Amino acid sequence: MSKRLKCDDENSNTDCQMSVDEKILSSDINNRIQATTIPPSYPYHTSVCGSLLYTAPTNTPSDIFSYLRHGNFDAFRRSLDIYHNDIIQMKNDHGQTVHHVLVIHAYPYVWIRLLMMRGCDTCAQDMDGYTAAHYAVERDDVEMLKALTLRFHSQAKPIPEERITAIHQQCLNALSLKNKQGLTVFMLACHHESVKCLNYLIELNINDSNLEDKFGDTCLHYAVARRNETLVEKLINTCKANVNGGNGMRPSILDVLQYNREQQKPFDRNKDDQIEQFILSHNAKNRCTIRRITNKRKGSIDNDESIISNLACISLDLTTNGQIETARSHARMAATLQAKGDLDGAQESYKQAMTCAPDNTIDWATYAFHVAIVHMVHGERQSALDLLQKALHIRQHIEKQSQEIDQIQRAINNIQQQTP
Repeated sequence: MSKRLKCDDENSNTDCQMSVDEKILSSDINNRIQATTIPPSYPYHTSVCGSLLYTAPTNTPSDIFSYLRHGNFDAFRRSLDIYHNDIIQMKNDHGQTVHHVLVIHAYPYVWIRLLMMRGCDTCAQDMDGYTAAHYAVERDDVEMLKALTLRFHSQAKPIPEERITAIHQQCLNALSLKNKQGLTVFMLACHHESVKCLNYLIELNINDSNLEDKFGDTCLHYAVARRNETLVEKLINTCKANVNGGNGMRPSILDVLQYNREQQKPFDRNKDDQIEQFILSHNAKNRCTIRRITNKRKGSIDNDESIISNLACISLDLTTNGQIETARSHARMAATLQAKGDLDGAQESYKQAMTCAPDNTIDWATYAFHVAIVHMVHGERQSALDLLQKALHIRQHIEKQSQEIDQIQRAINNIQQQTP
């Protein structure tokens, strides 16, 4: 189909017979297609419709990131084919590379792999210290993590074997980098409970469970803070995480658990009790007490001072005797087991409490009394008598006279009367 068009030459009054297709194809050598209804200086390919027909390759960062933001892969691929050396080094305002952006927006894995083949830096970190792998783990996108780490097939062309090996090693190196908070990809997976990614990392024989973040905490701290019993068990049983790891001047996982439990309603503490029982069985200890401090802030309303809000923060009490607190944790667990009728379990927990508490304290005497009672139930009179006499000696030395002393004395008398 043809159409009569007016020539742009002012010196000519003749009409030009030209088809629309011919008009479009008669672009200049730079492919700058121009519309007949707008000034000749206006590049047609910059219009909405023209951009669908053709987008000129570019190595301008603003254009490249705009293509990615709007999913214009045709334009991106055309630019990448020509300017790949420039594009793989580009960064946006947040210090993110094109590789970061592709992962953040969960674009098809083929683009991730293509960029890696082009030589992008898989270890590049943005302003938050995140690599592309950090972002994949943050949303537990294990397939994306695989795209970032799997080795290229040895038959991949035209990549030589040594290049394939170098790319793969760089991808694995990225997994050991820490973000601004000191978290590796493994640690971030624990922080965000990204279990699928965590399992994949474990399959790769990556285990950062005992690494400390910039504050001195470990993966177990995050798992306990999340109240995630399954994750706690995986880190301890599978990854062999140290239950007392982390900075010695920071709260232990037992400290974190106890603070967490205090924030829950009484009927919702069963999960914390189960975690506590598990970590205590692995010899978890207290280090300090976490306290929530609330301050009242005053403001003026109609010239009258009134309390308008409460400001809360968390502080640490480093003067707390960690041994005593750990002993009390075991004792609390023993009381729970005793209430359930598990006398042997209760006795074992009270023994653990005795081990943690100094043997010249009221606490030790209390735990010894409970252990002795179980010995009595089992008919182990001599074992019970030895503990009761030690407990009596401690209490008499400290208290002189108390209801507990009378209780211990009655138990001793009862055993002695039954002994032939």
